[in-house]
Amino acid sequence: MVTGDALVSPARSLPVASRIFYIPELLHLIFSFLDKESNVSNARVCRFWSDIALDAVWKEVDDMIHLFSILKPVLMNMHGTYEFVDIPGVSDWARFHKYARRVRCLRFNSDSVQGEAEVVLDEVARTRTSFEILPNLRELVWTCHDLSDLQRCLLFLHGQLKYLTVSMWSEPGKPSPLLADICARAPNLHTLKLHIKDPDMQLFGQIQLVVRNLHYLRKIVLPEFHFTSEVIQELSRMPNLGVIEFQHDLAMGPGNPKNVERFAPVLTHGAFPALYDLNLTARIDDLERFFQDPFAPVNITTLYVNSYAKHSAAEVRSFLSTLSQECKCLSRLHVILLNKEINQTPCTEDERLSFFTLQPLFSISNLTWFEVMHKYPLRITQDEIEELAMRLPSLEALELNPEPLFTRKPTLDLEALLPFTNHCPKLRYLGLFMHATGFEVPSARASFKPFHALQVLNVGTSTVESPKAVAAFLSLLFPPWCRLQFGITWTGRGTIEHRSLDLNTLVELSEGVDPWEEISTLLPALIQVRREEWERTRALKEEVEDLRIRTRLVRDTAERPPRDSCIIS
Repeated sequence: MVTGDALVSPARSLPVASRIFYIPELLHLIFSFLDKESNVSNARVCRFWSDIALDAVWKEVDDMIHLFSILKPVLMNMHGTYEFVDIPGVSDWARFHKYARRVRCLRFNSDSVQGEAEVVLDEVARTRTSFEILPNLRELVWTCHDLSDLQRCLLFLHGQLKYLTVSMWSEPGKPSPLLADICARAPNLHTLKLHIKDPDMQLFGQIQLVVRNLHYLRKIVLPEFHFTSEVIQELSRMPNLGVIEFQHDLAMGPGNPKNVERFAPVLTHGAFPALYDLNLTARIDDLERFFQDPFAPVNITTLYVNSYAKHSAAEVRSFLSTLSQECKCLSRLHVILLNKEINQTPCTEDERLSFFTLQPLFSISNLTWFEVMHKYPLRITQDEIEELAMRLPSLEALELNPEPLFTRKPTLDLEALLPFTNHCPKLRYLGLFMHATGFEVPSARASFKPFHALQVLNVGTSTVESPKAVAAFLSLLFPPWCRLQFGITWTGRGTIEHRSLDLNTLVELSEGVDPWEEISTLLPALIQVRREEWERTRALKEEVEDLRIRTRLVRDTAERPPRDSCIIS
């Protein structure tokens, strides 16, 4: 590390302006924005820079073979296996330690390695001179498809490790022996992310190990459908657990929807003492009963809910009403309803969500982020959009079902954007489903102001009638940095079966993408033209105001009567 003497010595003889390049904190910040090649060059500038630049070069390691080639050169033999050209000795390990202590994050993915690395790792395990090969390692990401490769991740576990991502295997009905080793070797983990390749793996025994041994765990991440009643029940006993999260990434494991068909964990007094962020996949009615439990985690600030079952609008409203009564601290709420069965008959109105369905949200005083997703368009009028924007002025993100699969009953047009420009100054992300037509831009110019904080407008599967007119209107609202987002995300959630859409639906939705691509292409130039027009208008207003002031001064001077004066000599 850099010492105080190392800082003072080279800087004394330099001009004051140049001494800033010998402030370690500033150099660390600058080097963190540079690529690896640039920092390799920086390491050659001087001894002072070398230490800081090498920290940046070796902070994150994605190529483990490259790292261990510092010990001894590594070659691939004719069988496609990496191996050292010679056995590493004590002096090699002493040289390696100079770089090993700089590594904070190590990532290994067996799919990205051209050859087999087990021989190198076995030689490292046999010849190492200390138990901790990477003593300052804080994050380890180890994903593979072979149990022998998985066991070799134990080489890098130690008490200072805080973040671990690892693949899991186990024999039916038995906890994975690897997880027991992880708990024993890295007891101070803060974040545990498990890739589970077997959708039917029973996690209850594994989670029991985690609960008993990882007392400092703050965050656990699993594939979707693995947070069953039994797993949630066990996790509720963890004293420091703040985040329970699932991810839709199939690379983490597919999961089995049958595991969460019924969700009814039995909680006890003191459950979830530190939880603030909760992700769950379950039926809406099961979740409502869960939050009505006297020991439910009602102090959470973020809730992400997935459901693949069919629910009526009344069930959704009841659920939101329960949340508004029980979860007073809630600031982020995501309600994702992924049932894809589309019925063309009028009875679908019972399922279709409306403004009335969402009204309980107004009782959640801290709400800054709300997302709802459903197969049918939201039934809401322009006046109701105006009321929603007025009642929720602190919103930072709002997604009002921008990508329904059934696109034939839109109730909003581009005018729906205007209430948010007037009432939601902090809004950064907005998603709406609209029928975008050629809104009368000149007549609307005086009735709204542009967005000031908006970064993304998600129009999802909205329909377009006149792309050029729509682009012209949006250019009046968008700040220069705002991005237009469109398309569907239904195909990125759930199992492989859930991700497939009916061919007719997919074709219909795909046809609506082309107009938005045209609008997205036109917008940057139009926004720039509007900005230049606005700047010219502002300059002209300032000039007119200056002339008005000058004219007033001249008029006041001309109208002022002359004053008599007396000169005494």
